[in-house]
Amino acid sequence: MTHVRFSALASVVLLSLSSAPVYSCGPDFPLQLLSERGTQLQNLPEPEFAVLVTQLASLPTSWPVPEKAFHSQYDYQADRLVSATEQAEQQLLPAAEAKLVAAMRQQPDAAAALQTGKDLSDELRLYTAGAVAFSQDPKAAAVLFQQVLALPAEAQSQRRSWALYSLARLQAQTSPAEALQLWQQLRDEVNQGLADPLQLAVASLGEAARLRLAAQQWHDAIGLYATQAHYDASGYASLLQLSRQLLAMPDADLQPLLQQPAVSRLLSIYLLSQLSGLQYSAPQQLTRLLQLLQQTPDIQLANALELAAVSYQQGQYDSATTLLQQAADSPLKWWLSAKLALHNNDLAAAAAAYAKASKAFPTALPSPAKAPEFQYDEAFSRQISRKQLQTQCRVEAEAGVLALQRGEYLQALRLLYQAGSEFWQDTAYIAERVLTTAELQQFVDTEVPAGAPKAQSQWSWFGDTEPNTLLRQLLARRLLREGQTDTAQRYFVEPQLQQLAKQYQQLQQDSSANALQNQLERLGIRLQLNLGQLERADALFQLARLTRQHGLELLGYEMAPDYQVFYGQFEFYTDSTPPLWPIPAAEQQRLTQTVAVPDKRFHYRYVAADLAAQSAELWPQNSHAYAASLCAATTWLINRDAETAGKYYQRYLQHGAYVPWGADFGIRCPQPDAASAANRLQANFKASLPRQRYLAIGGAALLLAMAGCWAWWRRTKRAGEPSN
Repeated sequence: MTHVRFSALASVVLLSLSSAPVYSCGPDFPLQLLSERGTQLQNLPEPEFAVLVTQLASLPTSWPVPEKAFHSQYDYQADRLVSATEQAEQQLLPAAEAKLVAAMRQQPDAAAALQTGKDLSDELRLYTAGAVAFSQDPKAAAVLFQQVLALPAEAQSQRRSWALYSLARLQAQTSPAEALQLWQQLRDEVNQGLADPLQLAVASLGEAARLRLAAQQWHDAIGLYATQAHYDASGYASLLQLSRQLLAMPDADLQPLLQQPAVSRLLSIYLLSQLSGLQYSAPQQLTRLLQLLQQTPDIQLANALELAAVSYQQGQYDSATTLLQQAADSPLKWWLSAKLALHNNDLAAAAAAYAKASKAFPTALPSPAKAPEFQYDEAFSRQISRKQLQTQCRVEAEAGVLALQRGEYLQALRLLYQAGSEFWQDTAYIAERVLTTAELQQFVDTEVPAGAPKAQSQWSWFGDTEPNTLLRQLLARRLLREGQTDTAQRYFVEPQLQQLAKQYQQLQQDSSANALQNQLERLGIRLQLNLGQLERADALFQLARLTRQHGLELLGYEMAPDYQVFYGQFEFYTDSTPPLWPIPAAEQQRLTQTVAVPDKRFHYRYVAADLAAQSAELWPQNSHAYAASLCAATTWLINRDAETAGKYYQRYLQHGAYVPWGADFGIRCPQPDAASAANRLQANFKASLPRQRYLAIGGAALLLAMAGCWAWWRRTKRAGEPSN
């Protein structure tokens, strides 16, 4: 059998790889290529055996989707395993019929079962009686199944697929050829629309493969197992076990089998997908299998692509290059060509090969719901299709990393963004740290569609959000950090964030001082009259509190130092090992321009504390509000940065007045009392009036004295000048 539909993808599907960063304890983290870009790009991931074997067979054309799939389940209340057959009998039949069928199943023999089910239809009665006799009296069971198949077509619609499958199982013991014919008939009729709620057509593939294998018909057996592997993990498991059996054969037995293309292809796939395990557990078997596959030119030519990949993974780059020249064009060939070019430090050739690899993928990936329509194990089929998509995304992402290394920043972002959410951290790094804000904004406006608010999740993060939404909100936070509050609101997708950004903007405006106040404060002069400073102080504190409570969503960096990507729950630390590819100087210069201020974990907490400290400067120092503002600044940092928090506390000790809650300073803080602060400001102003009067009189006297001295000096100077 020749696989057609998946061949472009099946040979390049990835296993997950470890990456350079060391993560804090947490869930599974996605791969980050930029963690060690040189190593990641030169590494060729091991593909999945479960996907590669699907290329060994073609798919049935149109197996119908059952309304409901049944699988064996454990009933914990009854403490027993409930088979798929029992579930189908109980759920697909009316209650009265299901009860009779269950009673028939409990009978000791077929005759008693027939008597118990005398009120059922002939189809149900005959089949169930045959099932009772299946193990005890195979001949009687076969006769009963044949009677089901002899009923008029309209009278065997419920159990025909069951009878064909069960009769074939009985015939397999005495007449394998007839069993194979019955299983083929079952698959043909299912293709034509025969109801198959137990997915017996898929099961028949494995049964037929077992008989073909017993007859040493390796080509047909491998093809049947490979077809089953499209729908059911048991097909993949059978081929994996078969590969191990072949590898265990002595050379004298294995060499003739390798002349069969299906056998050599299976072992080539096994070698490529299990290379790391073989290197560790059976290095001698690995060497032996490589020699066997390469000793015959025809076998080597037919499997040149897989053998080239294995040679590359073993560091045999010259051999990989030679074998690759013999391989037909495919995504894996161009992907491997790109990696060989990287090994030779030819970045331009690598970029060209990546472009060819990307174009070599099918324009439309097969969907589990469409190819094929029939699904024996929907989760398994969905996993296979997802891994195929991941491979294409991996190639796009690697091309993006190469573009970044070459200084093509917009193209790097474009390729990584197209690679999808699996590589979101790499996309975020470029968007947040490498591109300028103007470049990122232009890219989002022209290439990133608008996102849709999520119905279930309050905030968006990489695990449950599309990359377009993530990228738009990353831009929104960056704009907000840079003070472009009005523009930032347009890019927040979630309504809650839009409202918070609007509130942030309003508080910023309310807390801004007018030009005169700014100039006076820069000169160290403060007017004693209230020119709105208490309103500013209150707005600053409200802004500080909003920044502390929602800073991650409004101002947080997607990556370091805040890790909005993990909603702030996790972080990772860069490996100290020198990288294979150092960050280029031009990229490093851009990084220095986009670093967080301050560049500390949860940087927005420091921003919030600084805003609270600014608020304190506007409250009267002997007021409750002054102490409360500095207390909040201390509280927000004390558990993470005690030294910085202590500076706020020291400021309070130097300038603040006693407060009754001072023992809990930095632990529990009240809100600033604006009304009390206003009273305190007025009292301070009144208390300062006598002193100001004396200062005014003294100042006036000093000015008069200075004026008198100046006049005397001018008169003296004129008197001493010679006359003309």
